[in-house]
Amino acid sequence: MSEDFRGLLARLEAAGVLRRIKREVDPRHFSTLLEQARGPLLFERVKGYEHPAAGNVVGNRRCLTEGLKVGDHELGRTMLKAIDKPIQPVIVSTGPCKEVVYRGDDADLSMFPIPLISTKDGGPYIGGGIVITKHPEMGRNVGYYRMMYRTPRETNMGILTHSDMYFNYVRAREENRPLEVAVAIGVHLTEQLAASYQAPLDVDEFTVAGGLRGEPVPLVRCETVDLEVPADAEVVLEGEILPDGWVHDEGPFGEWTWYLGEVMRMPIFRIKCITTRRAPIFHALHMPWENDWLKGPIVEGTAYRVLREARIDARAVNATPGGGCAAVLHVAIKKRAPGEGKDALHALLSAIRPLKLAVVVDDDVDIYNQDEIDWALAFRVQPDRDTVIASGVRGTLLDPSTRPWELKPGEIATTSKIGFDATLPEGAPKGRFERMHPIFHHDVKLENYI
Repeated sequence: MSEDFRGLLARLEAAGVLRRIKREVDPRHFSTLLEQARGPLLFERVKGYEHPAAGNVVGNRRCLTEGLKVGDHELGRTMLKAIDKPIQPVIVSTGPCKEVVYRGDDADLSMFPIPLISTKDGGPYIGGGIVITKHPEMGRNVGYYRMMYRTPRETNMGILTHSDMYFNYVRAREENRPLEVAVAIGVHLTEQLAASYQAPLDVDEFTVAGGLRGEPVPLVRCETVDLEVPADAEVVLEGEILPDGWVHDEGPFGEWTWYLGEVMRMPIFRIKCITTRRAPIFHALHMPWENDWLKGPIVEGTAYRVLREARIDARAVNATPGGGCAAVLHVAIKKRAPGEGKDALHALLSAIRPLKLAVVVDDDVDIYNQDEIDWALAFRVQPDRDTVIASGVRGTLLDPSTRPWELKPGEIATTSKIGFDATLPEGAPKGRFERMHPIFHHDVKLENYI
């Protein structure tokens, strides 16, 4: 079997990325410790709980590269390859996630150190679980949906209107039945990334996880619902979302935008069964960083795909952490024809939903160096000629700049987007944009003099 969540933690530790905390830690303190660490922590002793917890497992870009075993600039292309070459999962008879089974009243969420994350959150949140549902025609869907703790057997389920599970739940409500749900907590990075990818409705995200693994994801059937989950998960919650709809208070919640969200109304998830590994490690996902970094490879992979279909030669793509790894994108292209800089902007701004600001540069600019991006914007851009603005396009209520307080209940937010064509202007005199270099820069090295 491929590497599991525990194997991922072990490899991050061997690479010097993950640190163990041996002192006893109150789970209410997870968040601030993880924020200070800006990287993975394994809490070996959790006050009041029997089992350990881990957070910030995807707390920086190094976690992604180590987790996928790829180079720093290969994340987007790796995600694109997995989307292009998916591998179907396989069903196995059993797995580590079924070593311990709790049913009925014994299926008690309070056995896990579910953390408070932000100062004014409405309650403890489960954020590190991938949520599995099925649609009668479209098949299996896997995604991330936040879950605010309510009782030992109930949470809210954060179903926003742009999600695939929204359509599955609406279908169930129309038929006046609950929607069966399974939540797998403590899965490998490959499943985490696949769940973050908003695949078409008829695409099973576990096939994308297989593409990332390079082999099928082993799934095991649940005990009480007609669903399948990763066999090597640390914890599995089985249950159903009640059909009474968006009527229960949920939140506030610290969002991926680094702002505190407002109180919303969400459905209720009721738990029927919990299965775990022996001594499970609870994944206490940390907002915003784990949420944001999981977006990065997906946005970068989508950018490569979009530009490939537009017949534009993309050389590098960087979804910046300052934009939550989704709202700000820097792209380097090899221009082959006039207008390709602006063509790239139109393609990116229309195809990548959370993207709000894009900068397209030539491939002589290092897009991972903000000084070089600023340099290209300062000296290759004329704002009245090289700016692309899209107005009135679909946005998100989680972005406070869309002024969601002015919307009616259920109304979808719209936004505007901007792009800067910072490629060299067509027809520029030869040598006019030649970059300066110190004389003999190819021949003389400082290390030879120190």
